[in-house]
Amino acid sequence: MSTVFDHDASGLEVRPPDVGGLEVSTKVQIAQGLETFIGYDGLEVVNNGQDGIDGTKSDGFTEETERNPRGKKLWLILAGVSLLLVIVGAVLGGVLGSRHSHRAPVKTTKASATPEASDKPPGSSNSPPNAVYATSGIGVTGWWTGSSSFTIRLIYQGHDGDLRLMRYHSGDGKWSKLADLTGTNAKLGTPIAASCFNIPFFFFTPVTSSNNFTQVKIFYLNEANEMQEFYFREQDSPSPSAQTFNGSGIMSSKGWKAAGNSKIAAYWPTVIFQNDSDQMQEAYYANLTWAQSEVGLECQNNSAFAEVPHSVTAGRFGGEKLIYQQDDQKLLIEERNNSTDKFNVGASSITIPANAAMGAFTVPRDSDTTDGAMNTYILWQDSTGALQMTWEDDDTGWRTSSTPASLGVPDKGTGISCLTPTLWAVASLLSDYGMARCYYLVDGNIREVQYDGSNWSVIGNVQLD
Repeated sequence: MSTVFDHDASGLEVRPPDVGGLEVSTKVQIAQGLETFIGYDGLEVVNNGQDGIDGTKSDGFTEETERNPRGKKLWLILAGVSLLLVIVGAVLGGVLGSRHSHRAPVKTTKASATPEASDKPPGSSNSPPNAVYATSGIGVTGWWTGSSSFTIRLIYQGHDGDLRLMRYHSGDGKWSKLADLTGTNAKLGTPIAASCFNIPFFFFTPVTSSNNFTQVKIFYLNEANEMQEFYFREQDSPSPSAQTFNGSGIMSSKGWKAAGNSKIAAYWPTVIFQNDSDQMQEAYYANLTWAQSEVGLECQNNSAFAEVPHSVTAGRFGGEKLIYQQDDQKLLIEERNNSTDKFNVGASSITIPANAAMGAFTVPRDSDTTDGAMNTYILWQDSTGALQMTWEDDDTGWRTSSTPASLGVPDKGTGISCLTPTLWAVASLLSDYGMARCYYLVDGNIREVQYDGSNWSVIGNVQLD
């Protein structure tokens, strides 16, 4: 049976289909929150003149089967209007939902899971240029200026990539910046080593008020991993005419290649580094120039190095102790009495973690002789990050002990540099522990620690200007 609803008073026409009808939930279902079921929701809504397009109106409607009483007719009109409002809402909701679903997606900025690589040092945008670069090497050297006074030179790399030279004197106990070494072309994170010598003492010329220069040598790598040298000459004289000179040294023009992850160690007049074949290389200064040769020692890749004098007298002629790590992780100490001798194993080997940070220093055992034994101390980092000390200061042999936790844990991927003063005319090497110091990075700061012959203590962080 087909039922047709004519125009109602509101002008809306409702045309149910020929099949089915409306099924409404009972009051009990509604009270229980059950869903109202509509047997067919595809009803068409037709606008008849309400928007001003069609002005025709009708006051009644006709049912083809029978004529209903007026009350029934009113009920049907109200039911139809209610149904129509439900349908209009459903259709409009569907149209708006469809339009919304076809809108162009909103573009948002999404953080990349993998940060882009940058040539700038980590944190350089928020750190001052003189702050220490995260994996900077540290070079340190110094000399006694009297029986109880001394001076130290320390070199590090700043966040801007430049090398900086710091000065310390025992007289005032303060650090200050001596120079910004611009134009060195050092690669970021370069290893750094330093040594120094008194020019008249080394070249056997008279020491006078106008001829008493001390020259600091700084060694590092450029972007091509070539060994580089920078010198800084200081006149140790109160004379107003005293001058300071600095510049690129002869080694920089040699083009000697080091392994990309090579460390560097130095004690005048030699420098130690590693090539791509893991062979130890030595650069030796003689006859006013540098010469290079293979030492004949194979090292673990990325081994730490330390170089200290074999004795007070031998140190003037290339008599050195070389400390390094082999592939089996054993730490070896090789020594020679002068630059023409071959290196010989001078100590029993000990095992440390692969590529552990390590530094070493020596102090004359006997103050009455310049050719006697040297007390040798090696500071290294174990697998937990703690610092251990292996040493020899008598005829007992080599021993190892822990250090106080207050020394801290060196930052990952950084090294340890220790200070053995150089030889020169005024005070030579003293049997004194005032300069027995080591330096390493802790939380990005250069920490300075000292050994007094029995105990370690923390001096503090090197204050950077």
